[in-house]
Amino acid sequence: MKYSVKILAAFLLVMILGSAACAAVPSVTMLSTESCPACVQMSKVFKEIEAKYKGKISTSHIYLEKNPDIAKKYNVRYVPTLIFKDASGEEIAQEVGYRSLKDVLKIFERAGVKI
Repeated sequence: MKYSVKILAAFLLVMILGSAACAAVPSVTMLSTESCPACVQMSKVFKEIEAKYKGKISTSHIYLEKNPDIAKKYNVRYVPTLIFKDASGEEIAQEVGYRSLKDVLKIFERAGVKI
């Protein structure tokens, strides 16, 4: 039994690390609240990114009511807060407020990230 658990854990680790290596693309994460109108508009931009830049830009959305520790980690004062990372996972920018698709692409461009 001990060996099967270790084998399963090793398999899961390989799967997680392997998928992370395959998904080495720039990312933008939105930190928001459920009641934020600008966040709703930003969600529409994220859907546009997912449709036009699938496999080139990764998006994620974190609701701060459910994850208050994330708000503390990033010192969030206003929402939406957008966290931009390069393909290696290094934070390259943090922006507050609604950004259009064009603005999002410019932020990556300014940081030297090619899309």
